Amino acid sequence: MDERKKKILQAIVESYIATAEPVGSRTIARMYDLGISPATIRNEMQDLELMGYLVQPHTSAGRIPSREGYRFYVDALMHPQQVSQSETDMIRDWILSHRGQTEIAFNEIVKMLASLTHNFSLAVSAQGTESTFQYLRFLPFDGRRVVLVLVTKEGAVHNSIITVPEGVSALELALFAEKMNNALADRPLHTITKEMMDRLRQDILIDQSFYQHVWSAIQENSTTEYQIVTDGVGEMIRQPEFQDIDKVKQLISLAEQSLQIARLVDIPMHAAVHVRIGTETGTELLADYGMVQAQLYHNRQVIGTIAVIGPMRMEYARVVSLFHALQKEINELESRNK
Repeated sequence: MDERKKKILQAIVESYIATAEPVGSRTIARMYDLGISPATIRNEMQDLELMGYLVQPHTSAGRIPSREGYRFYVDALMHPQQVSQSETDMIRDWILSHRGQTEIAFNEIVKMLASLTHNFSLAVSAQGTESTFQYLRFLPFDGRRVVLVLVTKEGAVHNSIITVPEGVSALELALFAEKMNNALADRPLHTITKEMMDRLRQDILIDQSFYQHVWSAIQENSTTEYQIVTDGVGEMIRQPEFQDIDKVKQLISLAEQSLQIARLVDIPMHAAVHVRIGTETGTELLADYGMVQAQLYHNRQVIGTIAVIGPMRMEYARVVSLFHALQKEINELESRNK
């Protein structure tokens, strides 16, 4: 690809990442000083489309990057972004607050990454863990369905969409959740028995199939192959891609399958920070998303993997730069302590 095409592709990718709007030739001519006319830019855009780097979503619209376009951008055109001093301070404070621990508290780092990137964030520890009940909630979804949210003290979050039985009100569900939270708080999930659950539902007439979903969630999460911490669904929902209710449902489904994603990110990596886009992730579950992941080390041992998952137009340069800053601060702290 010649230099002019590279500059135009870079401009289109960065404009689309910033606005989520298809990019036209006049926009590129107006916003980027390329020294060429809109007509010339339009011809180059047509060539880039034929090469597979751009797609035209509508007949009269501008272009947007294809998966191949994002891949070329990440590999050849992307420049590191400056991490702000406040962001560096936040990362450093997080590391210092966990100094001396054999494992980093992943729940804080996931919340920090979700807040900084406005995307779904996930951390996977190197070893599994026994799970401890923290709380249960039922969040409204649509019609007669709710999202069952089970959170453990280790930071793992289980989400599933279930249908509410006829005649059961939101208040009754809240009371049922409150009873469970009061009775089961701080209890290892594997010690919660079916008999204990039966006693908790006696005062409220909860349909057996609904009750079974709650019981199954507790059983499935009593021990985990990985310690998984997730955050950022609320951050992602605010992005333009999720104005459509079907996209929101897809995002909820993505969050529900954190174990499957954990298995994807818990793989050996040759690069310090690794970017996978769309089907490069190896699953149709993430076909419309981009993922940036990195391994974290303590005393030269891998203690886990962190990942940020966002729409395919996610700010790859920003996320990669944040990961590099995080790794740099960890390395510098360990060097000072030697």
